[in-house]
Amino acid sequence: MRARLVPLLALPVIWGGYYVASHEALAVMSVFSVGIVIRALTLVLLTALMAARGELKSLLQARYVWKWLAMIGLMGFLLDTTAFIGLQLSPAGIGTALLKCDVLFVNLISVLVYKERFTALDWGLSLVMLLGVFLVLEIDFAHLDLFNVGNVFFILSALFVSINAFLIKEVQHHPTHPAGDGTIAYYNNLITLVLFSLAALVTRQVGEVGRIAGNGGLALALLLSGVGQTLIYIVYYYDLRHEPVWLVKVILLLMPLVAAVLGLLLFGDGMSAVQMAGFAIVLTGALFILLTHSRRQAQPSKR
Repeated sequence: MRARLVPLLALPVIWGGYYVASHEALAVMSVFSVGIVIRALTLVLLTALMAARGELKSLLQARYVWKWLAMIGLMGFLLDTTAFIGLQLSPAGIGTALLKCDVLFVNLISVLVYKERFTALDWGLSLVMLLGVFLVLEIDFAHLDLFNVGNVFFILSALFVSINAFLIKEVQHHPTHPAGDGTIAYYNNLITLVLFSLAALVTRQVGEVGRIAGNGGLALALLLSGVGQTLIYIVYYYDLRHEPVWLVKVILLLMPLVAAVLGLLLFGDGMSAVQMAGFAIVLTGALFILLTHSRRQAQPSKR
């Protein structure tokens, strides 16, 4: 467990940085144009990485699991599109909180579909951490309209993220032709890029790509987003391969904390007493979950 703890805890840091960078890009460009640039940069980076590792030939073996890869790519497009639209229609804080509701979808899918056993402690710690996230983001429950158009898109994105995680794990552990993480990431990104390009052509957003010229801040935000997306593929897929989906999703509840710290360091955002309390709750919940999971993994070896 200790050897896998670093990539598990690194994931919310990487994803939080990606979220901040992509949010800055969306302030200048529209959803599909941002998606094209980020996915194009990611494609270049993934190609270079797989070439350096001698893994490009593995892309030719994808014909055995192409249906799964197509669904993963479609889900990748849908989860990004709905999240980006939500960011343009609702406050980023609310969006970050609602996107973290994917932990509830994952828990339900784990119980109903995969018949995993969840104790009251598992559910309790997940809900406590989610409450902590809402406190960090200072969400006003009294005025939270879940059925606001923007919020609906965030909830849909959370659902698509949850489904995609299980699809990825299915391909990783395919009974006859399991695919490598690089192969899954490459086709996921490629299919998403094609779908973003088609959507940008239909909505005439493709011309916005020209705004990058002469805008150093936008170029930097997109570059960091591309690097972040690439690192997400590498670390997220590694975590999904080695850990239960629910555990990965619970640890990702730390992501808003990363975004809050980045806001404090980069933009001088303050942090209230309520946010500090939420910060402590999320960290404490994550610690208890990791300890509980570690003990469960150690139990078989003691028999």
